[in-house]
Amino acid sequence: MSFDTRPDGLPAAPKALDAGNGRVADYGRYEGRIADMSTAAWDGSRGLFSPRRLQRKGWMYFGAFTPRYMVGYAVADAGLVATAFVYVYDRETRKLTEHKATVPFGFARDFAPSPDATWELKNGTRRWQALPAGGGWDVRFQAPGLKLEMRFRDAGQGMTAIASSPGRPFHHTWKLCAMPVRLAMELDGRRIEETASGTLDFTLGYPPRRTDWNWASLDGTTSDGQRIGVNLVAHFMNGHENAMWLGDRLLPLAQAVFQYDPAQLLQPWRVHTADGVLDVTFNPEGERREDISVGLLSSRFTQPFGRFSGTLKTAQGVKKIEGLGVVEQHHAKW
Repeated sequence: MSFDTRPDGLPAAPKALDAGNGRVADYGRYEGRIADMSTAAWDGSRGLFSPRRLQRKGWMYFGAFTPRYMVGYAVADAGLVATAFVYVYDRETRKLTEHKATVPFGFARDFAPSPDATWELKNGTRRWQALPAGGGWDVRFQAPGLKLEMRFRDAGQGMTAIASSPGRPFHHTWKLCAMPVRLAMELDGRRIEETASGTLDFTLGYPPRRTDWNWASLDGTTSDGQRIGVNLVAHFMNGHENAMWLGDRLLPLAQAVFQYDPAQLLQPWRVHTADGVLDVTFNPEGERREDISVGLLSSRFTQPFGRFSGTLKTAQGVKKIEGLGVVEQHHAKW
């Protein structure tokens, strides 16, 4: 079955996660974002052992890809700690420039994660900022040797997914792919300005105490010149966030299957949907990895970045697709 035989479009996202009595909107996949992101009904008291500190997690992740550069950027409120990273990979020189930070109680107890919030984390001379601006975001980082700014605009509606979380209230994410991005960097004394293709992941929820996932975020083009963005996840969110941006359409995708060797993450990955609509080979060119262990929280995270190529089945026939992106292997206890 090709994706064109399914109903086009997704239902509109609910207006709020909380309808005033702690009720979670129906689990599933939606077009657009939830306007009211308040989690007050589930966060409990503001003490150290409240769900807000021990269970609630929120983050903003931004990726940008040009023919030469791959950029990954994230700021996260993990309750007891805040974390952040940024990396720039030069595909021509194969040089990876990276900064990261872990800051205990880096976000205030009353911080309310939202795409409209100001996300800021400082660690020594390094500063991460993600600011809503002009219908999108200005994403900045500054440290000796690297100054970065990404301007995300024309974001579109995006895709919302809400899923159950065993033993906890719910988990939620809002994704955008194949966005135009203006990238400006000062890297090792060089000024670089390029137009990029980008992706955004805003997540807010209460993931299970033990969480594992594979994730793929891909931006590219089809053989007939259409822009394509893909978001896929396995072992998490019940597959609700699997979706594709094709031209000006947002389309659901089936369950994702990741085939790779966990002991050799820089070898090729095969990523495909269970119905065979999408089938790509991902060839890593490098990776960003980090192991964090702070009190009750631990995270083993690996994000290979590189190029992909494969096929997309449509009602008009099979199209070849290719582009750049990231895949992930993540094991967390939080």
